[in-house]
Amino acid sequence: MTGRTSTTITALLLLSACGGAGQVERIVTPFTAEHEPVFENGLDLVRDPEALGGAWLGTWEEDLDARVSLADLVLLVTVQTIRQDTDLDRRDTFRLVVHVDRRYLGEIEDELTLVVRENQPGFQTIETNERHLLQQQFIAFIKWQRDETDGEVRARWHLAPATEAVAERTRTLLAERRQVVEDSSTSRHRVIVHTN
Repeated sequence: MTGRTSTTITALLLLSACGGAGQVERIVTPFTAEHEPVFENGLDLVRDPEALGGAWLGTWEEDLDARVSLADLVLLVTVQTIRQDTDLDRRDTFRLVVHVDRRYLGEIEDELTLVVRENQPGFQTIETNERHLLQQQFIAFIKWQRDETDGEVRARWHLAPATEAVAERTRTLLAERRQVVEDSSTSRHRVIVHTN
């Protein structure tokens, strides 16, 4: 076997072990009860958070803060296609095929499918607003979850309108998150050893 053939075979084996070209590795951490309400596979339609006022604004800010701090991915996406399936038990599923326009946090392919099933909390928000989603931009907050039954890794997600007000608040929280990560990785600890 020549050196060139050996190198080609090694490269192909490495590609197949990594899931092939174009597939980004998904690092999965435990999906807990804390994640459930903020990655409900749904959307909100809050275009101007300041218009909420009072307790509503406080709740919106807390939810956004949790999404940014817990997300594996924060993306600017455009909804390109919506598919609706019905299974044998007559339960509906929506599949939103989104194009990734910009990556704020994390790495992912250029296209992603976000799934919501009838028994999930966010289903109603998609069903009610289906006609208004196509070709619209949203900020997507995504947390990976490993399904306990089949071991598949799936996206748990939330979409928020990509208005300037929402995007600005998201960017501010992301900058704070990055600063915390940088501070914790560069912090120095002083160790004093006493000898008698």
